[in-house]
Amino acid sequence: MQTNPAAKRILCYGDSNTRWRVPLWMGLKRYDASNRRPAILQEMLWDHYEIIEEWLWGRTTMFDDPRPEFPERNGLKTLPIMLESNLPLDYVILMLGTTDTKEMMDISSEATTEGMRKLIQTIKWSKVLEWTSAPKILLVVPPIVQETADFASKLFKGWTEKANKLVETYATLAQKEQILFCDPTKEVSVDDHDGVHIDAANHKKLAEILFNKITEEKWSS
Repeated sequence: MQTNPAAKRILCYGDSNTRWRVPLWMGLKRYDASNRRPAILQEMLWDHYEIIEEWLWGRTTMFDDPRPEFPERNGLKTLPIMLESNLPLDYVILMLGTTDTKEMMDISSEATTEGMRKLIQTIKWSKVLEWTSAPKILLVVPPIVQETADFASKLFKGWTEKANKLVETYATLAQKEQILFCDPTKEVSVDDHDGVHIDAANHKKLAEILFNKITEEKWSS
């Protein structure tokens, strides 16, 4: 919790790559604060900002997981709750799309982009407190899945092509919606054996990229 009353509040809304999942551990091992992106970002921003981690492994943009043992993965359904429970918010960082294109989901990159558009609209029209306005939005392209890797090959056949398409469709969406956009995919890569999740070194790289984006004049003004 940030105790500086003047700190700007940033909600990080995403899936397992937003916070904790260590590659190849099937969710049984999590990164500690020194090795996960939101916590690293918090340390870099010091007390001028408050980072709020809101992640759920397997979260999609707007689709339900067909498996009953994975409820509430639909990001569009849960986003309004997260927005209102964390008021006031100055910024929201969105990094979703990986889970949408699991082979079993049978969802196109265009449908994923439409899901992201609805998330953006939800934020723009979200409830605000008196004397505040809707938060600014930063759309981040998720790391490109390598579908031939050990873990990814079991669930993400065909994902790499769809993931590469998201770079273009997300950029176009951000331009249309007049929100901030970040494509870290040339600098941040997934674990070679896992193929889906980023390791500690790449969490740090992503935190540094987002730090530079956040501290740009047009974001912080």
